Amino acid sequence: MQLINTVLGEPLGIILYYTYQLVGSFGLAVVVFAVIVKIPLFPIMYITHKNSIRLLQLQPVLDLIRRRYAGDRDNLHEAQSALFTREKYNPMAGFLPLLVQLLLVVGILQVMYHPLQYILRLDATVIASLVKALQSVYGDAGGFAVQLSVLEAVQHAENLLIFQTTLAGFPDGEGIFGLLQDTDLRFLGFNLGITPSFRYASPELLIVLLSGLAALSFCLVQNRISPGALSQSVRTNGGLTLFNVGISVYFAFAFPAGVGLYWAVGNLTAIGVVLLLNTLRSPKVLAPEALAHLQKSRRTPEEIKTEKQKAQVLRNREREDAVRFANAKKQVVFYALSGGQYKFYKTIIDYLTTHSDVLIHYLTNDLDDGVFDIKHPQIIPYYTGQRKAISLMLKLDAYMLVTTVPGFQNYHIKRSVVRDDIEYIYTFHSATSTHLIYRENAFDHFDTIFCVGAHQVAEIRCREEMAGLPKKRLVKVGYGLYDQLAASHTVDAVRAGSHILIAPSWQADNILELCIDAMLDALLGKGYVITVRPHPQFIRLFADKIMALTQTYNYFVSCGELVFELDFSSNTSIFTSNLLITDWSAIAYEFAYCTSRPCIFINTPMKVMNPNYERLGLEVLDITLRDKIGVSVALEDIGTLNEVAARLLSERESHDEHITQTLMAHLYHPGRSGEAGGKYILNQLKMKEAG
Repeated sequence: MQLINTVLGEPLGIILYYTYQLVGSFGLAVVVFAVIVKIPLFPIMYITHKNSIRLLQLQPVLDLIRRRYAGDRDNLHEAQSALFTREKYNPMAGFLPLLVQLLLVVGILQVMYHPLQYILRLDATVIASLVKALQSVYGDAGGFAVQLSVLEAVQHAENLLIFQTTLAGFPDGEGIFGLLQDTDLRFLGFNLGITPSFRYASPELLIVLLSGLAALSFCLVQNRISPGALSQSVRTNGGLTLFNVGISVYFAFAFPAGVGLYWAVGNLTAIGVVLLLNTLRSPKVLAPEALAHLQKSRRTPEEIKTEKQKAQVLRNREREDAVRFANAKKQVVFYALSGGQYKFYKTIIDYLTTHSDVLIHYLTNDLDDGVFDIKHPQIIPYYTGQRKAISLMLKLDAYMLVTTVPGFQNYHIKRSVVRDDIEYIYTFHSATSTHLIYRENAFDHFDTIFCVGAHQVAEIRCREEMAGLPKKRLVKVGYGLYDQLAASHTVDAVRAGSHILIAPSWQADNILELCIDAMLDALLGKGYVITVRPHPQFIRLFADKIMALTQTYNYFVSCGELVFELDFSSNTSIFTSNLLITDWSAIAYEFAYCTSRPCIFINTPMKVMNPNYERLGLEVLDITLRDKIGVSVALEDIGTLNEVAARLLSERESHDEHITQTLMAHLYHPGRSGEAGGKYILNQLKMKEAG
C-alpha cells in the first residue's frame, strides 16, 4: 500500500492540490482533474486508436482465416498470430488505456482517502493527532476513510473544542483549524467524502446513477465510431459495455462519491477524445473496404437465432453421445474431424465388418458426417465437438484408436490417462510425402502408421533418426481412396472431345483465390468444355465467392461451355475428363492414377507446413511428381494455358503407360489396402485380447 501511495498517490495528489488551490472547490477540482489527466493519456489512446484501425483493416483477412480454419482452433490461433506478427498489430494494446485508467483510480482512491495529506498538505504528526482526537470521540472509526471522517467531524459544532485543543500545541494550530473548517467536500449538494448508501437513502446515490449513465453514453458512442468496436461483434461490444457500466457503477457505489464523480466526468471526457481521434484518423477514410466487408458480413437477428438453436441441438446431441461413448465397451475407435474423412477409413472398415464381428466405434466432430446415414450393425457413430473430444480422448478405454488427424499429443488429441496400452494408429489422407505439407512433429507420437508407399517409410524413418525418436510400427497398407476411385472408374467412359476439369485445393492462395479469371479468359472460347469443381471445404467456407463466380460467367454457363460442379455425390467428372488443371491438390494423383491422363499444375504458392523439410535430404513427391505426370505452369504464364492444354490433349495416348508406372511405383497393395490395414488391426486385437 505504501508503494502505491508513493508511486500513484504522490504525483496525483500534487496535481489535485494545485487544481484545488486554483479553483477553490474540492468538487470542481475533481472535475477539472478528471479532464486534465486525459492529456497525458491522449498519446496512449492515439497509439491504441492507430492499432485498432490496423485491426479493422485486417478484418477481411481475419474473416478468411476464421472461415478457413473453422473448428480447428490450433491452426486458427497460429494463423492469426502469424498475421498479427507480419502486420505489426499488437492485440494487447487495446487493454492499455483501461489498465492505465484502473491504475489512476487506485491513485485517486489514495488521494480521496487522504485529503489531509494530499489536499491540505498537513504534516504527518498533525494528521496523527487529528486522527487520535477523532477516535477519542467516535472510537476506532473511519477505517481507510479516517481522514475523510476528520474533515466530516470538524464540520459539527459539538466536536470543535476537541479539535481546537488538539491543534493548540502546534505552531499555527489556529490556522490549521480554520483550514479544516473551510475545506468543504460538498459539491452541488453532494458530500463527496462519504460513500453512497441505500440504507440511508443518501443523495450521493445520484452520482452512482450519473457514473453508470456516463459510462453507457461513452460505450454507445464508441461502439458506433471507434475502429476497435467496429472490428468486433455486436455481442462482444455488448459484453464490454456491460463490463464498463458495471465497473463504473461499482467504483461510484463502493467508494467515496468523489471517485464516482471522477469516473463519470472521465467517461464524458472520453467521448470527446474518441470524437477527436476519429477526426484525426477516420476509419471511414482509412478502412472503407473493411467497413464495407463488415457491413456485408453482419448476421441478421434471424441468422443469430438460427445459429443459437443449432448450437443447442449440437450441445444436446453431444451430451447424449458422449455418455453413450464413455459407457460403451470398445475395442477399436475411429476418430474424424469432419464428414469427409470417412472415405479414408472406408476400405479398412469394410474389411473389418466383412471378416469379423468387431464393432466400429466411430467418433466424429461433424454432426452432418455421412457415417450417421450408414445403417450397419457393426458401425456405431457418435457426435462430439472438438472441446468435448479432448476429455473423451483423455478417458479413452479401448485397444486401438485409428485416425487421419495428425499432430497427436501436440494438439487436442492426447494419450489416455485411463490406460497406457492403447495403440494409436495414423492412416494417411494423402498419398504424397510426409515432410512438406505436414508439421515436422506431426507423426512423432503415434505408435503405428499405415503407410501408402515406400517413400513415406523412408521419410518417417529419417525423421525418427534425426529427432532421436523410438521406431514406430510402419505398416505397408496402401491408399484406400485410390482403390475406391479405381473401382468406381471401371463403369465410366472417357468423354470424346476436349473436356477440362479445374479442381483446385482449398488451401490459402489456391486457384479460385488467385487466378481463376485469368485461367478462364485463356480457355473459354477455345472449343473446350470446362468443369470447375471447387473443393467441398472451399464451398462450405466461401459460398459467397462461388456465387459471385457463377454470376460473372453466367453467359458461358448458359451456353454449356462452362459448368460449376457443386454436387459431389458423383465422381463422374473426374473420370471422364481428358485433362485436369489444379494447384497443389492431391486430386491430381487420384485423377492420374485412375485415368492415366495428364495434369496441368498451376504454381500457386506452395503449402509448406514444415520449413525444415529439406533437412531430410529426401525428394518430395508433391514437387517431383508434378512434372512426371503433367506440366507445371507459372502464374505469370497463365496466358499460355490454351497452348499447354492443346499440346497435352494431342499427346494423350503417349502418357498412359508412363503415368501408371510412375504412380504405381509409390503405392503399396493397389486394390487391397483395406485388406492390409484390416488384417493388421484384427491380428493386433487378437494379440491384445490374449494378453
